[in-house]
This record gives sequence, C-alpha cells and structure tokens, in this order.
Amino acid sequence: MLEVMDEMAISEKEMKLLMNFVKDDLKEARDSEDVEKKNSKIDRVLEHIQQYLED
Repeated sequence: MLEVMDEMAISEKEMKLLMNFVKDDLKEARDSEDVEKKNSKIDRVLEHIQQYLED
C-alpha cells in the first residue's frame, strides 16, 4: 500500500506548477468582461481540475 501511495504522490514542484496554471486561468477569467467568456474559462479550469483528480 505504501508503494501505491508513493506512486500517486506528486512533488512539491509539480503541485506548484498545477496551482500556477489554476491561478493564471482564474485570473484570466476574473479579468474577462464578457460573462459567457468568464463562465467558459471557469468551466475549463474546473474540467482540468476534474481530469487531474480522476488520473
């Protein structure tokens, strides 16, 4: 079981990279004036997070 957990763990560097992607995407969505574009960008971030959680 410990081996499986080690395989699933991500490094601090990988976590920071992921958080930077999320942060940048959310900033871009926040700055969007168009509500449809804003929602689309937020949906894209949520999809990426969901994909990451499913991997």
